[in-house]
Amino acid sequence: MVKIRNVEQVLVYKDPKLAHAVNQVSIITLQNGELLMGFNEERYPVHADSGQSCFIKSKDGGKTWDPATRKVVWPYTEFGGNWDCAFAQISDGTILMHVRVCSFIAPRGIKADGDQALGGLPPGKPERLKRQTGYAIFKSKDNGNTWTGPIPVNTSPVADWGDPRVHEVGGSGAGHIVELSDGGLIFALSGRKDGERAIGYERSFLLRSDDGGDNWEYWSTMAYDPAGIIGWEEPGMTRLKDGKLICLYRTFYQTNRQDNMWFNYSEDDGITWSLPKRTSLWGYPADVLQLQDGRVLAVYGYRKAPYGVRGCVSEDGMTWDSKNEFVIREGGVAIGQAWRTEFGLNYVHIGYPTVTQLKDGTIVAAFHEYSDDKPPIQYVRCTRFEL
Repeated sequence: MVKIRNVEQVLVYKDPKLAHAVNQVSIITLQNGELLMGFNEERYPVHADSGQSCFIKSKDGGKTWDPATRKVVWPYTEFGGNWDCAFAQISDGTILMHVRVCSFIAPRGIKADGDQALGGLPPGKPERLKRQTGYAIFKSKDNGNTWTGPIPVNTSPVADWGDPRVHEVGGSGAGHIVELSDGGLIFALSGRKDGERAIGYERSFLLRSDDGGDNWEYWSTMAYDPAGIIGWEEPGMTRLKDGKLICLYRTFYQTNRQDNMWFNYSEDDGITWSLPKRTSLWGYPADVLQLQDGRVLAVYGYRKAPYGVRGCVSEDGMTWDSKNEFVIREGGVAIGQAWRTEFGLNYVHIGYPTVTQLKDGTIVAAFHEYSDDKPPIQYVRCTRFEL
């Protein structure tokens, strides 16, 4: 078991009025040394994936986060929203945010049954039926002060197909855009082609842009089971110093059983990928980062008792062993018993970590969890530590 040192737990952002859940974080270190943490702010105090993309900054390596720096990149409206934002800064200094886009179809009262409710309902506010309508890119050339967008992203031939019980094209906040040595940009998503409705047909794939993120095309299939038994979701990909792309996947079976994470790699800028192999790591989804000393760190949520966020270190990024796993944060309220009773929910949505490393070697992993308020609400934390 790996031991981490100088651990510091930090509260990043919690809605002061407990009116908005915040979740799905994405952290990066900017070229000026500041930390930028993106997150989804829901329109209600529940997780419904129909909110707005925001960020907050830290100037002291994540020890403190200034509420005055909180900025909404793309506000939600009565008719639509956006969520699952992920950030990256490329070599010319441009910050890129990619985000999922949704709109509402019709007013509709839905019971909080965990299926059609899309994550639960606020008291007296039935959620309208929501559908993902695409992906979009935003750009900032002044460290996040101003933004241009939305730039629509073409994910064809993978697209939303309209079944409320299955996932749309998606990723996770940890899914940063990666810049290649030739200047091309890629990012990893998951989804199904039209007609692939059965659980298990989820594939992970790459999009590529050669004009700085203005236009995108389907680049390659990363992992896919044509038998439709294993689904590949929420790929956590990074580029190593030797140019190799590596990825850890959240996987599940047709029975809806969550499996261990699987792993594969590409040595040709993502054009082809090795056959995925099952690791001994349980948890999801992952963010992956090569550290300054050459080792590779994966962080991931742990959605079973005792809950929380965990990490694992690989010497080369190619071999992953649970013997090298460690706890980043343990606990957090999975969801309060009183809330389950009142709203009929059993919704364990914690984790979704994202990670960066500071110049002094300190590692900062950020994530969301439920508070101990009544009812509990999602908020954002980070853990500072050394390896």
